[in-house]
Amino acid sequence: MISATAQSRPRNNERGFTVFETAIALVVMAVVGLAAAGGFVYAIRYNAGAADRAGSMSIAQTAIEKFRAVTFADAAMTAGVTTITVADSTGRTYSVKTTIADKTVVNLKPTIKSITIEVYPVNSSGTINTTTLDYYGSVKLYTERSTPLMGTNLH
Repeated sequence: MISATAQSRPRNNERGFTVFETAIALVVMAVVGLAAAGGFVYAIRYNAGAADRAGSMSIAQTAIEKFRAVTFADAAMTAGVTTITVADSTGRTYSVKTTIADKTVVNLKPTIKSITIEVYPVNSSGTINTTTLDYYGSVKLYTERSTPLMGTNLH
């Protein structure tokens, strides 16, 4: 049997960590933690951009479908540029820029029209990045419509 005094005496190989070793371990853990935090920030930003992109795509597809549903001669198909602000079901606002151009004109009548829809999420401050589509969440859709009348629609 081992006496109580023998059990309480530390052995040479069971001394534990020094203060210096503990400090080094904390520094290494802090560096790894900061690196992981950078990854989390990137993931949050990317996911927010993906949510904006999904909302922008939904609004852009709805706008394109509205132009596909009207007749070629409808007043909504008049060439020009319009910009409006809309909100989705969650209250997020988007700027929608619609560009309609007479692409091909035969006998002074347009036979092919190009339709471009650009959707930009509006920040809470009310500013948008409309210089490029590099902003996360921006979408640009393009389609063409041709007249249903008989005749040449070639460029």
